[in-house]
Amino acid sequence: MLIDCHVHTHAEVEDKGALLKSMDEAGVDKIILLSNHPASFYNYSPEGKLLEKKTLSLAETLKAVMDWSAYSDRIIPFYWIDPLESDAIKQVDRAVDAGIRGFKVICNRHFPDDEKPMEVWTYIAQKGKPILFHSGILYSPKASSRYNRPVGFEKLLEIPRLRFALAHVSWPWHDENLAMYGHYRSMLEEGSASAEMFIDTTPGTPKIYRNEVLGKIYTIGYDIEDNVIFGTDCNNNYSSAYTKKILAMDKEALDLVKVTQAQRDKYYSKNVLRFIGC
Repeated sequence: MLIDCHVHTHAEVEDKGALLKSMDEAGVDKIILLSNHPASFYNYSPEGKLLEKKTLSLAETLKAVMDWSAYSDRIIPFYWIDPLESDAIKQVDRAVDAGIRGFKVICNRHFPDDEKPMEVWTYIAQKGKPILFHSGILYSPKASSRYNRPVGFEKLLEIPRLRFALAHVSWPWHDENLAMYGHYRSMLEEGSASAEMFIDTTPGTPKIYRNEVLGKIYTIGYDIEDNVIFGTDCNNNYSSAYTKKILAMDKEALDLVKVTQAQRDKYYSKNVLRFIGC
């Protein structure tokens, strides 16, 4: 089985059959589909010019992503939440009641361990849902990457029952990401870790770094094979060609360090199923 854990929604894409066809062409069995962005995110031109303030209401955002999920059980819905919005806790309740399987976050104007966001992460954990965080460099003209360094997520390890993933291997801070994971394993061994950390290998990483990143993950010596998940950063106008390119790069990298078939099965599907609570 192959599950893509990181697929974005573009609201103007409506052809659900085309999505499944492209998934089939790429050999992808299921995807996690992230809902449309919250009000704090806008669409920009490549030159950084604001094109349109595209914001859906909570009801519209939930309906859109849940409609995709209702179309096929191959589509797993996540809700993109901004923890600084005044009704963030209510949004969690509404999303969970609607059938959302997890949450997506990009820290674009706050640190992950700020007081208000920590309250939201704690509440999401109490609901038994995972959080997929952007981490690493953030290509946006209106946001700072400084909010997304992996060490900034350290305090989340103290949140009881939280499952969270750091996407993009936190590139270019991938070594810091692995060091954070090492800290998590150390806390786990001494009984002080309350959360579980996953590493989402979604690019991010340019090809020149891919062998290095995956090689380090599987040879660093940490007990890590159960906590690595695969993604592409595609959208619901799904690119089978791009997905095949990522899969080919990853196969090359995994072959170099002799990753076993059992480890690959975990990487491509079993770990993400556990991440979402299946």
